[in-house]
Amino acid sequence: MATPASQVQTKPRRQETASQSPRREERAFSTTPRRASSATDPGQTSFFDGSYFAADPQGGIHRTAGNRNQAVAHSIPTWRYIYNLTLAALDTLMTLIACGIVFLFSHNSYATLLGQRNGLTIYLLLACACNLVCLYAAKTYERHTMGEGYGLYTKIINSQVMYFVAMCTITYIFRLNTPRTLIFAVPIIGLVLITVERCLMRKALHRNRRKGEYNYPTVIVGSPQGIHETIAQLKQGYALGYQPIAVCPIAAVDITGDDDAPQHLISVKDRFVPTTDDERDLVVLTLDSHLPQTAKQLNAQTVLIADVLTRDSETMRTLSLAVESMGIELALTTKVADVAGSDLRLRNNPATPILTAKLGQYTTPTRIVKRICDLVLSTIALILASPIMVWAAIMVKHEDGGPVLYSQKRIGIYGKPFTMYKFRSMRTDADAIKAKLAKERGIEDRFIFKLKDDPRVTKIGHFIRKTSIDELPQLFNVLKGDMSLVGPRPPLPEEVARYDSLYSTRLLVKPGITGAWQVSGRSDLSKEQSEFIDVSYVQDWSITGDIAILFKTVLAVLRGTGSY
Repeated sequence: MATPASQVQTKPRRQETASQSPRREERAFSTTPRRASSATDPGQTSFFDGSYFAADPQGGIHRTAGNRNQAVAHSIPTWRYIYNLTLAALDTLMTLIACGIVFLFSHNSYATLLGQRNGLTIYLLLACACNLVCLYAAKTYERHTMGEGYGLYTKIINSQVMYFVAMCTITYIFRLNTPRTLIFAVPIIGLVLITVERCLMRKALHRNRRKGEYNYPTVIVGSPQGIHETIAQLKQGYALGYQPIAVCPIAAVDITGDDDAPQHLISVKDRFVPTTDDERDLVVLTLDSHLPQTAKQLNAQTVLIADVLTRDSETMRTLSLAVESMGIELALTTKVADVAGSDLRLRNNPATPILTAKLGQYTTPTRIVKRICDLVLSTIALILASPIMVWAAIMVKHEDGGPVLYSQKRIGIYGKPFTMYKFRSMRTDADAIKAKLAKERGIEDRFIFKLKDDPRVTKIGHFIRKTSIDELPQLFNVLKGDMSLVGPRPPLPEEVARYDSLYSTRLLVKPGITGAWQVSGRSDLSKEQSEFIDVSYVQDWSITGDIAILFKTVLAVLRGTGSY
């Protein structure tokens, strides 16, 4: 996604000395961009360069108030307006369809509204407006939510809970004669319809982003290596919607001996060497106070910090204010379990300011609700699945005469071992040849051992693994309290022994029958992706998020994605 050379000033500015007399705001700057084959001047530089003005395409600078306001105006891509309006229209249509379905099966509800003056019209308008407000309040129309999966469905569930509460409140306050069937049924049916609609819209968005459309032009700041890695990751993570248009290579932060002294950047001494055709089309910028307006002139929507800059450095704090004041999003790549994912509170105490972090889901009431959900839903699931479990037990026993159930020592919450149960889907000597197979396939470093053509799996085993029937006995583990319905998969002791500090945090929650890993690709995921998803779940889990995963599990089982 190349940018015309005439749109940006990127040539390094000559350092002024004390003897130079022209005022800073009257300096003329070159408008010729440096391409990816150029290099920045070595040496230590300060971020602030006398002003925040940057050259416009005509070679001048923004001196007037009118031009300055134009430079910092918040610009939103046209496609976002169209996409969000389409979402709002479809959400409204789904609400109307949900009402129509209730009317179809509850004639009394329809007759009750018809018996009131304008009752039907008022209710439909109220239902649609209230649902749109709740979807907006649940942040389902935000720029990054539209491309998400797990996070999006969680927000949709939250919106329908809000819709139910809002309709109950409005009905009570204004004493509306609204049938209870509509109050209870419309949010449930609407949840299903809106989820399907948003899933289809999300897939359409992803298809367009693969083609390079519907993305956010992005300036990447970081070390040359960090920039290369980030660009490669963005090409795989098209759901993020970041399209690199320029890079700003830097080396490191020079931390002086004085803790109160400003932190300066050391310019990159080596050239930023493009490794792909896409990188050759990128504009190379200098990290200084002109960067935010230069990014604005490039129509950038995001400045993405890949590495090097620390959140507590003076340069980073200054850059963040300058970028965000332009209406440009500031994004930082970060590892999972970063403290920024917590509920942060700044305590401005005169003695010393303290920043506190808290993950709100790790409270006693939330844990109690999760346990109640596990007990109720697992009991219902056992009752409904009992005929399937009896059939599976007979088929497993009939194939080779071996035991029906397979029990194995697994590690649960806080590292406590427990015995996990499954229907046996492999030969009786499966564990004995596991190490040999792992060595032959070159996957000895994988925490999750899965093979697409595993020779240990029996004929009936292929079927019950593909349909996840083999995991139904784990419902008894949920009743016992060893597991939860949703959570990371329970690991083996030898896997836990190889965990690093960050990945070990998956032991801070109960393992689950299903989880974010299972609904995101299962065994088709790479080692890094699997680990990232597991630790992200520990940081972000919620009751409504678990419900969303349970719904997605049904779809994953029907498709059989990554199951073997």
